[in-house]
Amino acid sequence: MLGGADDLATYPSSQQVPLGAMIGSDAAAIAWDSSRFYVTVRSSAFANAYEPLHIYVEVGDALSEPSPAQGKEYSGLIAAIPFTPTYLIAVRRVSDSGSDGPYDGVYVPANGWVTPVTPLSAVTDVFASADDQTLSVQVAWNALGGCPSALRLAVHVVNGAAGNEWKDLVPTTHTPWQMPGGGYYQLDLTGSPAIANWTLNP
Repeated sequence: MLGGADDLATYPSSQQVPLGAMIGSDAAAIAWDSSRFYVTVRSSAFANAYEPLHIYVEVGDALSEPSPAQGKEYSGLIAAIPFTPTYLIAVRRVSDSGSDGPYDGVYVPANGWVTPVTPLSAVTDVFASADDQTLSVQVAWNALGGCPSALRLAVHVVNGAAGNEWKDLVPTTHTPWQMPGGGYYQLDLTGSPAIANWTLNP
């Protein structure tokens, strides 16, 4: 169960995911079960309340050949994604800045990634650690189109600093600053969630 207190330790070592372009001693873990999809990232970037974690997924029972696409605009930056995502899970340490409403949620490309179609709550879905270094999110499968058999995945933190616009990349070969977006993971959701069973492309 995630809750914001040492969430990374709740994942087995087989779910600890290597990160690219780390800021410091950053870390991440990803898992799933029959009910939810779980992601936890520790990043020094989260000291800034509005630097978001973006988790792009393409889900389905049979995924066609990947086609690169553009992601959500944030602070004038638009990420390159190495597949065509069906959903974006987007969270940040402070969801509501007081001007545009809550940010945390599940977004879809149909509305230009502008407004979440499924809001995520800081009480039940999104958790920040007391030291402002770790964000966790758990998303029910029904917010991602049901319970699919396969999932493509690319993750990054939108850091925004010139020359360091994107940090904490999953996989380490993901290049959101340059099309076609570099690498991604493909997951068989019917099997073990251990990273050793994931497929890294390319």
